[in-house]
Amino acid sequence: MHRSAFQRLRDELPGFIKKNRGLLVKPAFWSLVGRLIVTRVTAPLRQRPGDPVLFVATHHKVMTTYFNAVLWLLSRGLGLRYQKVNSEQPKPASRMVLSMHGKLDLPRLGRYRGVHVMRDPRDMIVSGYHYHKWTHEDWVHRPDETGTSYQQKLNHADKRAGLFMEIDHFIFYYRDTLERWNLDDPDILEVSYDSLMGPDRAAEYARIFAHLGLTGRHHALAVDLMRLFEAGSRTGRKAGAVAQKSHLRSGKSGQWQAELEPDHIAYIERELGPVLRKFGY
Repeated sequence: MHRSAFQRLRDELPGFIKKNRGLLVKPAFWSLVGRLIVTRVTAPLRQRPGDPVLFVATHHKVMTTYFNAVLWLLSRGLGLRYQKVNSEQPKPASRMVLSMHGKLDLPRLGRYRGVHVMRDPRDMIVSGYHYHKWTHEDWVHRPDETGTSYQQKLNHADKRAGLFMEIDHFIFYYRDTLERWNLDDPDILEVSYDSLMGPDRAAEYARIFAHLGLTGRHHALAVDLMRLFEAGSRTGRKAGAVAQKSHLRSGKSGQWQAELEPDHIAYIERELGPVLRKFGY
């Protein structure tokens, strides 16, 4: 189903405002915007031909909107060309990239420095199930050969069947990517979703941007953007609070334990057990 630009705005603007309403009233937000402008004018990052492409690779329901906001603003302050990609390869001129689904062809990037953010797949499945029941993303509204969209199928199914549908969707879309992911690549820093939601997250922010090669005022700017765009600051909700129709529904880790039935867990273990153990879940 194709939506016009007006329909996209009508459908998505309320969610955008809802996700970020906490920021717009914060003096720190406007102060940081000023710092970005000053940095761009006086001290942008000077990248030379052959310098590495900087990327963050995430997956669906693993802080994608968060990193998109941070990297979009940071790239403008640093003077780097930014691109958000789904499963496609970034353009050769892009210097800072968000890979929304972690499906990068790394050899084609040339030199790179990257960060991979991973979450417990069981929580990704549960979060995806709730999100896909209401989201305005185009693909969930696209009818199949029977004329029925994925979202319609989810909403017509009971929760047990709907979660099995979501497990199958995850297997189809992510299993191969995660099985092939190289955890030993020295140019990619592995970061867990839990660490970015935990009490020591500021140290993780610093580690991420040090790995990407930022120093001094550039590094400080990146870390402050991460702090500013934390979920609680953006939404005004406490961490773990549930908002049903929000991209940032809860963020709580371990929610799968209360929502998945034994048959779901057994099926996930059979199909995704090696992936769970590979990433320490």
